[in-house]
Amino acid sequence: MSKFWAQDSSSESGSNSESDSDSSSNSDSSASSSNQKKAGDTNNANRWVMDSDSSSDDDVRVVKSAKDKAWENFQDQVTKIRNAMKISAWNNIQTEFDTLVKMMSKASSLLAANNGHPKFYIKLLCDLDDQVTASLKDKVAFKKLSAANGRSLNRMKLAFRKYIKDFAEQMKEWRANPVDDEEQDKDDSDSDSDSDSDSDSDSDSDSDESSSSSSSDSDSDEKPKEKDAKPNAAAKKKSADLGSGSDSDSDDWGSDSDSSSDDEDDDEDVPAGLTGRARWLKSAVVVKEKVVKDKNERSEKRKAEKEMKMAAISVKSKAIISEEECNVAAIEKKLNEVIASRGRKGTKPKDLALQLSALCKLSARFGPRVELPMLTHLISAKFDLQRNIDDFMAEEDWRSTANYIRRIAKVLKENPKMRLSLMSADDVADMRISAEKEIKRERLSAKDEVLIDPNTGEVETFLQRQERVRAEAERGLDEAALNSVKVSGSLCVFMTRLEEEYNKSLQRLNPHTPEYVRRLKDEGVLLSTISEVQHYYEKVGMDAECAELSLLRIEHMYYKHDTIAKGVDKASAFAEKFGDSEMLHPACVVGGTEGGGDAQKVHPGAWSSKPDVSPEGVDTAAVIATLCRNCYEHGDDRAKTRAMLCHITHHAVHSRFRQARDLLLMSHLQDTISSSGDISTMILFNRMMVNVGLAAFRCGRVSDAHQCLTEIASSRVRELLAQGLSRFNGNDKNTEQEKAEKRRQVPFHMHINLDLIEACHLISAMLLEVPQMAQEKRNHGENNYYVKSRHFRKYSESYDRQVFTGPPEHTRDFVMTASKALMKGKWKECYDLIANLNVWQLVPGEGEVEKIRGVLLKEVKEQGLRTFLFAYSSNYDSLSLADLSAQFDLEPPQVHSVVSKMMMNWELTASWDGPTDTITVHRVEHTRLQTLALQTADKVSGLMDSNEKLLDARSGLYGFSDSDLGRSGGGWRDKGNNNRQRSG
Repeated sequence: MSKFWAQDSSSESGSNSESDSDSSSNSDSSASSSNQKKAGDTNNANRWVMDSDSSSDDDVRVVKSAKDKAWENFQDQVTKIRNAMKISAWNNIQTEFDTLVKMMSKASSLLAANNGHPKFYIKLLCDLDDQVTASLKDKVAFKKLSAANGRSLNRMKLAFRKYIKDFAEQMKEWRANPVDDEEQDKDDSDSDSDSDSDSDSDSDSDSDESSSSSSSDSDSDEKPKEKDAKPNAAAKKKSADLGSGSDSDSDDWGSDSDSSSDDEDDDEDVPAGLTGRARWLKSAVVVKEKVVKDKNERSEKRKAEKEMKMAAISVKSKAIISEEECNVAAIEKKLNEVIASRGRKGTKPKDLALQLSALCKLSARFGPRVELPMLTHLISAKFDLQRNIDDFMAEEDWRSTANYIRRIAKVLKENPKMRLSLMSADDVADMRISAEKEIKRERLSAKDEVLIDPNTGEVETFLQRQERVRAEAERGLDEAALNSVKVSGSLCVFMTRLEEEYNKSLQRLNPHTPEYVRRLKDEGVLLSTISEVQHYYEKVGMDAECAELSLLRIEHMYYKHDTIAKGVDKASAFAEKFGDSEMLHPACVVGGTEGGGDAQKVHPGAWSSKPDVSPEGVDTAAVIATLCRNCYEHGDDRAKTRAMLCHITHHAVHSRFRQARDLLLMSHLQDTISSSGDISTMILFNRMMVNVGLAAFRCGRVSDAHQCLTEIASSRVRELLAQGLSRFNGNDKNTEQEKAEKRRQVPFHMHINLDLIEACHLISAMLLEVPQMAQEKRNHGENNYYVKSRHFRKYSESYDRQVFTGPPEHTRDFVMTASKALMKGKWKECYDLIANLNVWQLVPGEGEVEKIRGVLLKEVKEQGLRTFLFAYSSNYDSLSLADLSAQFDLEPPQVHSVVSKMMMNWELTASWDGPTDTITVHRVEHTRLQTLALQTADKVSGLMDSNEKLLDARSGLYGFSDSDLGRSGGGWRDKGNNNRQRSG
């Protein structure tokens, strides 16, 4: 609405008021007209101001204090509880009451600033207490309650009575003088409104009785609507101030008729800023004012609070015991308090560890009898920092814990006669009970009696008396009791837990980050700590603990080659002497080994030569043999099995195939491992078999290598070696099983390269299967020969079905291409393909790559000769030994040996011609009887294969036909093949 129309409307209302006043009043017309004119001018001004305010879109804003908001929320919750109390819905009562208690706890600071809990809350506690007591006494009604309400009532009986103990005095006061808090709040609000009205009356003290009466009428009208009056109080006051004129104007306005005064009162009741239909409505929109906060101020405030908190913790740790009262009794008393608070609600494990760390620093001055128990408690607190089984200890906490254990081992080494005894659960309970008794005794002594030292006659404190009694009791102990220290944990258990935390950290970290490499450096610290603790157990003659610690050391040593172990030891020694290598100056690293030189040209960092260390050489084979012997003699069955598997693997890693094979066959682990029931031990067995197969391949024993690798090198190789999760679509594992499988994963630095496993397996299968495939092709598929590698046959058939074969890219492609070249007699091409694989660079050891290439060259030549004779012997009547030797680059004795074995096994129907050094090939046609015998043998062979598949499906022993049992005694197939060759 524009100002122009506002003025017109005001003038019309003014004229109407004038006409009404003229008709109803008998006063002088001139005076009446002058008064009406003044009133009209005032009304016009008031309306103009109101309309100008209405031009803005801001609604009426009501600012509520934090107390009012909290009190309204409390009262709403109390109303819900009382409604539930009326129908005895104890389930709802318990739920709503718990919510109310949480709301009260969150508003603790607000309650403390406003004289504690409100009266209506105390009244609710009293009423609820009475109703709980009455409901429990009424047994008949209690039996009629539902199961949920009955359980909730019992819980309320326990939790509620425990909760109201803190409100006993306030409830007692309320029961003595019950006051309705709602009425008291209403009185307070009335008094506030009265004070406001008094202030308004003071400002308008010169007004007439008519105006005061009208204001009182309006006040009386507003009392039934206190909720609407409170939000509109500010708007009313503003409109009243704008509508009020001078004292004379108010006097003239008071002489009008009742209708005009009522209209004016209605105008005053309307809040400012409203026009049209909203002007006559009694409700107003409440808009919350949005407070804009500065982010910088909040960040600075949080930073300051954090610094204050850290400073408070630091001061608390330093001043945990005053210097004057620092004695053994005071330390033990504080330790008992910390132990009693451990595990309680609201106690943070980090704060406990911080307090125990401060106590350890104080206890170091009082000798090992005080320091060692404190260190064990601190180590236990460090292990409690992890919330669940999947969390691992932080790097700083892990190193500090390792240092604490090394400190214990160092103290025990410095005191050879000292022994650690394990504290039982009863001892811990006795400590807590004695701590509570001492606290009560200290309180009584502080109130009632004065303590006097009987030796000196001087007054002493309670802690001084406790220290004196402890010293006297300690002087009465014998040497054995003095050297026995009770601790709350076992060093062997601590080391096992420390090793588990180290493995979990390696499992969770990304192996391709610097953090993982930095974490690997802690393995030397772990091994040295285990060695120090094991030395103590060997000294005290605890063989079982020695065997367990020996197994921990073995599991961190068996998979390393000597070259890798020497590099790791050298890096550990370098870090111990010079620190982190990354912090060294570049001039120091690239400097010469001699040092010195011209000072003007040589950098100071390179003056003293390049830093280097030369650690003592350690025979890891002898160390592992000693540790394994300790496990064999004193360990349990699991320790013996794992030690044997690690020992075999260590032999295999260093290409000692014969020793590894003898230990495996002697232990019969291949027969008993399936019944062990320990999945981690089965995984270790699979890793052992793979390493034995790789060792056999490096030693040139192709058949043994294939036999060891054929059961592991399958589509599940990742899962069998714990180097990855299973990827089957039909995997029906639940969440817990998946988590357990993740916990069993081997750290990345212990992985066996899968490409290397596949290369050794497929190459060994190629060297065994390609000659046999050539033999089958020669006989036009009439003979069903024994398949040695089904995996290789499947890959070969898939490779043959490809329409287009590009250049090889993966390891499998290289092997398949090499097998096709070998089938055609191109042994050089086959050797070039498999000898130049990149996976051979992953084999540790000096000269191992050249050794593997030499083995491959020898095997490819021999199997190439066999394949050539199988494929093309039928095209020759005789073959020259010299020509075969030149074609396959073999010595004549080697060719003679290979061909003679083929003749003896009836694989080649030929004979030697000694004078001419030639091979004469024989051809014999089959008779009718021989043909029928061969057909019968083929049918029996097919029946045998079907029976083997059925046996595999029922028993689960896959690969029965590939096992030694299926080929024992030479095998019926071999005899059948020999008969065929004789007849051929």
